[in-house]
Amino acid sequence: MRAANVKSTLDAFKLLPAAGIRLIERFHLKLDDLRPDNFVPVQSWLDALHELSRSGNASILRTVGSAIIENADFPPTFQSVEDVLLALDAIYHMNHKGDVGHYRVSQLDDGSVEIRCETPYPRQFERGLVEGIARHKRLTKGASYGVEYADGPQGADHTCTLRVRKK
Repeated sequence: MRAANVKSTLDAFKLLPAAGIRLIERFHLKLDDLRPDNFVPVQSWLDALHELSRSGNASILRTVGSAIIENADFPPTFQSVEDVLLALDAIYHMNHKGDVGHYRVSQLDDGSVEIRCETPYPRQFERGLVEGIARHKRLTKGASYGVEYADGPQGADHTCTLRVRKK
């Protein structure tokens, strides 16, 4: 997984930066390795996120997911929230190596975009990621988007489903 995405974890710990550093170090992620051009083992990153999930820090997980998007530099070919969401699976695989699941995305008749998350990431991380896309200033162009969230069933192929709709 791209190291720049892991570096965004530290942004989620603005009030407690030492806690963020301890978390990534506990899972053998070194600050020196978190360069934008580098990849780090995805399992270490997943272990850190699942640790947050087990400790009941849903809001931090959402913030981490959102911070990744806030710091993302989308190519100019992506002009809107819908453009990014519809390409989410391809973007995800550009930032990961190996078999790491999928985002199943479809545009619905009412214009909303539905994202079915079939990745190893915690549910609240996924929620923050999609919410971050729906708030990205360059992509929204002043428009407002709503994000509906639904948990997937325990033990299912998908962890959650999100629906994004322009208000």
